[in-house]
Amino acid sequence: METPAPPECMTCLGDAYRVSWMEDSETHNLHKETIKQQYEVVKARTAPPNDSNIGSHVMEYGNKTFKDDKLFLYQGFYPVKSSITNRPLLSPSLKGAINQRDVDILFMWKKYEQLNVGSEEKQRALTEVKETVLHRKHLDSSIDFIGKLVFGFEGPSVLEATKGPGQPLVDYWDCLKMMVRDFESRCGSLTQYGTKHMRAFTNICNNGVSETEKEASISACGSYNMGKWSPPVLGHSA
Repeated sequence: METPAPPECMTCLGDAYRVSWMEDSETHNLHKETIKQQYEVVKARTAPPNDSNIGSHVMEYGNKTFKDDKLFLYQGFYPVKSSITNRPLLSPSLKGAINQRDVDILFMWKKYEQLNVGSEEKQRALTEVKETVLHRKHLDSSIDFIGKLVFGFEGPSVLEATKGPGQPLVDYWDCLKMMVRDFESRCGSLTQYGTKHMRAFTNICNNGVSETEKEASISACGSYNMGKWSPPVLGHSA
């Protein structure tokens, strides 16, 4: 059995990356290809350089001192492949690709389309889609509202601000965890979709206004009926 590549250097963020990684290994002589070469090839195939809205977000982190090591040291080597001439991977078309956060909605909608017209099950499926969309809109509007309460009308831009290269995204991990749980206890679970707002919570913590955010969460979601989106049902995101 082949051993996995070192996790310190590889970031398999999603099925698209994992599939491309395996396909690359199958079409190359692992005694010749390095970790760095495979990373660059798979990154280019998984995330088109000219369009950040499709594909998977790929990055490297941790100890990168062994990027020039040959892949066979970590993935093993199958002697039959010793005569392989490296072949470039075909880049699949990513047009029309679905954002990973929308997969659940797509699944529910496809399920709805396949059910019998007029059936109770079809009506329940449609209700589930509508409730999910409404909760997403609630999360988005709540975060926007909190940003404006905490930072004024420049709130949205402050919440989406990014740090410079090489700087840690999170300065206060305990604050981030506390804030996410506090928000979810009042506004409902973030769900996978809502995790896109983690940067907003991080920037609130980094700006030292976590206590103000608590009051803003109460104002934004004080009367919201969480129902099935309650943390005791779905758990906390942090």
